[in-house]
Formats: sequence, structure tokens, C-alpha cells
Amino acid sequence: MKVGVIFNGFSGKVMTPEEEELRAMGLSAERVLKELGFEVTLYDMDNPKNIEKLCDKSIDVAFNVCERINNNSVGEAYVAAFLEMLNIPHTRADSSLLIMGINKQLMKAVLSYNNIPTPKFQIFSNTNQPLNRTLRFPLIVKGVRCENSIGISSQSVVDNEIMLRKRVDYVLKELKQEAIVEEFIDGRELNVAILGGKQPIILPISEIVFDNLPTKKRICDYEAKWFPDSEMYKKTIPSCPAILTMKDEKVVKDVALKCYKLLEATSYARVDMRFKEGVPYVLEINHNPSIGEEGCGFVRSANSYGLSYKNMIKKILDCTIEKIGAKR
Repeated sequence: MKVGVIFNGFSGKVMTPEEEELRAMGLSAERVLKELGFEVTLYDMDNPKNIEKLCDKSIDVAFNVCERINNNSVGEAYVAAFLEMLNIPHTRADSSLLIMGINKQLMKAVLSYNNIPTPKFQIFSNTNQPLNRTLRFPLIVKGVRCENSIGISSQSVVDNEIMLRKRVDYVLKELKQEAIVEEFIDGRELNVAILGGKQPIILPISEIVFDNLPTKKRICDYEAKWFPDSEMYKKTIPSCPAILTMKDEKVVKDVALKCYKLLEATSYARVDMRFKEGVPYVLEINHNPSIGEEGCGFVRSANSYGLSYKNMIKKILDCTIEKIGAKR
């Protein structure tokens, strides 16, 4: 079987930390798939010639880990749609789900409509909008389409309107997108990884443990995610499996699976939530969680389940091959 690894090579540019991880993720997938015996071709979506090459349709299936086009996170949905247009099966969620996942406003509206707990929120397209008075401080301010903790820092959690409008202004001007403002839930940070298939597998729950950090810093900001020498990185400790009572574990897994099924997902995904007083508040349903080989939460959960990195990659590809067979 011929497999194309669709990834970001970030050709000809100085890479940021998250871009280095994205590139490494594609190269790791290529290496493992070759070890598994597949005929593998790399397609760098930052190289126009590689995009043209895809049109030859010389692969049977795409192992798709591309997350951007022209530095735009919406590009991951464009790539999935392009593969679907070419009738090339791929390992990611369908493009329609990726579009929804990228837009936090749309995703949270779907969650709210289906009575899935999620923090109350408001979208700001300018700094003069009146604040919805049902929202209670502290609030957290993020870009509505941002991923990889881009734009998130200790300044993102605000205690009053002056701080709120200053941070909204930052998002509008620096990130060039609307700001999503939501109630900050000071609870446990849980990540629920799910592998697709006829019977989705909920992997062991992972937790980010905030080690003696004040309330406003109990977040996975950009430093915590990408700078190993920073205080935030050192004090946001991943732990898997998370220590939960059987009752709490069931509540968390049931809500994660409900999210997964609600969106008719079939590929791998991760549901991020804050757990407080027995309630799992869903922050995000990530249809493109990182599956990088080093220090990745999804991989940590897979390892805890008993899957090596190689077997996890194989499982993801097998899920797509399984879908191809079902369609035929």
C-alpha cells in the first residue's frame, strides 16, 4: 500500500517551537510507516510543487498531519477538503469537523445547544462591546481561531473590565481575529484522548497538574507548552493516568464520548476540559491533536493504554483503511 504523509515542512523559514514540533511529527510518521512496511512519500504542504504532486493521486491513503497553509490554521481544513476532493482517504477528521473545531465560537455553540457543560462565553469583535453581565470574573481571553496556546499568557486571565478590554485589544490587533472571552474555571485540567474505529477507544485520562501556581497562572500558556526552561513549563506537570474516583472517571469519559459521537467523529481526537465540583466543563474538542513522538499528551495516553508509538501510528492508519473497506 502506498501512503502519503501530508505535513508541514515550513520550507525556507525560521521555525517557531510549535512549527518545529509539527515538522518533526510528519518526519516521525514517515519513519514509522516505513518501518511498518509501507511505501511512503512525503508531501510538504508548504511547497507548492508538492501540492501539485498530490493531484497525481499516486497514493492509496494519506496520513495527514498538516496543520497550516500559509501560516493559517484554517489551512488544515483546506488540506483535508483537498484530499477529499481528490478522493484520497486520509487519517484526519473530515474537513467539515476540522472547520468547526478551529472556530471556538461555533464549537461552543454546538456544545451549549446539546447541554454539554462548557464555560459561559462571549465573542468580542471590537473593544467597545458591552460585556455580558451574566459573565463572572475572572475571565480568560483567547483568539477565537488560535491553536497551540498561541497568544495565551498570564495576562490572558483578567479580573476586571480594564484588564479585559486591554487583552481583547491585544487579540484583535496582534492575532488579527475576534476574541473569545469565557469564564475561567479554576479546576483540574483533563485531556481525554480517543482513538477511532468501529468501537472508539477512550485512552487513559491525562492531567496537567499545576504545581503551586497562583490561580491566574493555572493555565497551559505558550511558555508552559513550548519553553522547557520557563517556570510555567516546570510547574505544569503532565500526569497519566489522572488520579480520579471511579465515579468521576466515568463522568469525564462519558462526556468526552458524547462529544465524540455528537460530532460523528471517526478519527482520533482529544477532548480538553476543566473538572470542578464533579462537572467536566468542555473547553475544546481537538480533531487534530498533536501525535508528535516527544512529550505529546495524546501519545502519553496511548502509552499508558499499552500502545507503543509505532502501534499507535498503525492503529490510526488501520482505522482509515477500515473505513475504505467499509465504503467498498
